[in-house]
Amino acid sequence: MRSRRWGGGTAVAAEPDPIRIYVDEYAEGQVMSHVARHVIESEYDIPVELKMVAVGPAFLGVANDERSLFLVAWLPRTHGAYMDRVGDKVDNLGELFDGARLGWAVPSYVPEEQLASISDMKKPAVVDKLGGRIQGISAGAGLMQVSRETIDGYGLDDDYRLITASSAAMTAALKRAIDNKEWIAVTAWSPHWMWERFDLRYLDDPEGLLGAREHVDAIASPGLAESAPEVHAMLKRMHYTLEQINTMLVNAEQTSYEEAAQTFIDEHPQVIAQWTGKASTQ
Repeated sequence: MRSRRWGGGTAVAAEPDPIRIYVDEYAEGQVMSHVARHVIESEYDIPVELKMVAVGPAFLGVANDERSLFLVAWLPRTHGAYMDRVGDKVDNLGELFDGARLGWAVPSYVPEEQLASISDMKKPAVVDKLGGRIQGISAGAGLMQVSRETIDGYGLDDDYRLITASSAAMTAALKRAIDNKEWIAVTAWSPHWMWERFDLRYLDDPEGLLGAREHVDAIASPGLAESAPEVHAMLKRMHYTLEQINTMLVNAEQTSYEEAAQTFIDEHPQVIAQWTGKASTQ
């Protein structure tokens, strides 16, 4: 606990230590983190710090901190390697939503008879059309790790480069290509607002190297259950539908993560009441 002091230097009230939420560049993680911050601060009067990091440091931070969270652990495949390293040092609070998916996507105007699956990317004409590039996101993202494994597994190493960039740079490159009706392949995931904005399709993955459908979990420092039991209990009850996540992401793309989170809270008081244990049983 931290003491608040007034002009004379006398401690008059104890302020709870903040809870840190690690946030990476995944859009769904950012908006869910803003929702969690608002609920924790407004319902439990505990300050929350959002800290932007890459995925690896997020898992390590939760494992090493006393009061921290990460709300976008894609399991079992995408972040499985990170979870294996820290699994006995973090508290898995359960599933926030189900039905997540990773893959490589192309604009729908790319003819399926020429490019329907990742296997088709070995065709010389397809390599030429794509410029030997797969547009990726940040280097430490789990999607990039499995994409590198996919390039190796399909024997694409000699023909393609996986381009590292931010998620925003990836969607900007996608928009430029679509505006010019050019071919492009991007590392993609669902949910994401780009599926609402652009007409895209996933490439088939016959080898299954990019994984099947996944669930997104919340993980916490083990000490949170003792230091903030009400928050811990609320987080274990926190759950979204895929439709709710998609709506927040579209709103966030049009406004901001914080505004989209606030809109969700304003429009779903009964959901918040269920999370906080205040829902009416009548």
